[in-house]
Amino acid sequence: MIDRHRLISKNEDEKDAPSANVDVINKDNFHNNATSTRTILTANQLQLIKIAKDRGLKNVDDRGPILEILTQAGLHIDDEDDLDQETIDLLPTWTQIKNNYGSKPIIRGLERCEEFRDLVEPTTRYFGIAGTFNTGTNLIADLMKFNCEITERMEVYGIESRGVRWQVPWGKHMMARYRSSNHTTHTDKDVPKEHTLPLVAIRDPYSWMQSMCRHKYAANWPHDKTHCPNMIATKEDIKKSPMLQKMYNHHFREDKDVEKLVPIKINYSKELSLNHSSFGHWYSEWYNDYLKADFPRLMVRFEDLLFFGKDVTRAVCKCGGGIPRKDNGRSGDFTHVAESAKKGKAAHGSMKERTNLVGALIKYGNGEHRTDSMTKDDLIAARRHFDPELMEAFGYRHPPPPKLKPMEVVMAQVGGETVVATDGGRYDDYHEGPKD
Repeated sequence: MIDRHRLISKNEDEKDAPSANVDVINKDNFHNNATSTRTILTANQLQLIKIAKDRGLKNVDDRGPILEILTQAGLHIDDEDDLDQETIDLLPTWTQIKNNYGSKPIIRGLERCEEFRDLVEPTTRYFGIAGTFNTGTNLIADLMKFNCEITERMEVYGIESRGVRWQVPWGKHMMARYRSSNHTTHTDKDVPKEHTLPLVAIRDPYSWMQSMCRHKYAANWPHDKTHCPNMIATKEDIKKSPMLQKMYNHHFREDKDVEKLVPIKINYSKELSLNHSSFGHWYSEWYNDYLKADFPRLMVRFEDLLFFGKDVTRAVCKCGGGIPRKDNGRSGDFTHVAESAKKGKAAHGSMKERTNLVGALIKYGNGEHRTDSMTKDDLIAARRHFDPELMEAFGYRHPPPPKLKPMEVVMAQVGGETVVATDGGRYDDYHEGPKD
């Protein structure tokens, strides 16, 4: 008889040890160690691989951590209804995960944990979720609710008051600058802003743009299914859009070198809308607001919530003064989200388009389809307008630059001057190589 609970628990020596996997990794150990570091499997992961092989499943040796993630979501490796060979072959290998996202999660802001705990008395602390649309805000909220609690709050306000709120008081999709404004959500108007530790979800910008094309929420920009994501308007795009015609139609006759960015408007409320010059500007402005904030906050990658969920959740929970929940159905061990983190008829898209954890692991593990429907000009513009420092801070990498014909030079109009677009993605007024 297989002890299924044992499959999702670490051995006793590991259980109370601090996680060795949580780190704010720099570009050197991200890029260099992603492929060179051999994965050291835990006893639990080796046991799961053995169970899979005993069932006759193949190609599982490089999927030990993936199998463990599945058990964290309640799936049973010994049950053919939960896991079959077809699913195994679709799931990413751990080598793919390291190549795409590194061997450790990235969490920005851990150096300010003590500051937050010193400033806010335990019974009045909150975790609040933030992030742009389609970045995993619901996922991180669920992971925290299932796996973290602030016991001091519970002792005063009751067992249901664990200190995890589904958004920050100023609104989870609002930029960090609105923390200091009078803007508060209807349900959070009595929550002190300075008592909230924001947990900010960020995501690979290319897969994020793909999701925005499927579910745009409160974002509005000229696009259709044939060209989205669209950083740069094509001639056909301009023909279809009165807005783009007004902006650029004359340039096709007078100046073909103008960078024809597709602007985006975000309608946060009836009273507040913000305009951004492109996807890249929106993403960079939004996340730099939090990255450079003068108050404690934690920023985590959506991809790490999927592939390093336990390490990230434990570190974030500890930062705000919380401890792992003991009544989550796993005797205090980590519980992943098996179903889609997007719930409810009003929350994020039609049912058929939502994905469960297995689908998410497959979709985001292999890194494919990041640039679907994007043109060469879109890719060049993305390299220019997604802030390189922000990309580096979170270990995100651009896809290979589009190949240009020999001696082909792409020009663009920037700041009133015609400059050359290097294949490194930046527009330079000199003809040196890319400065990555």
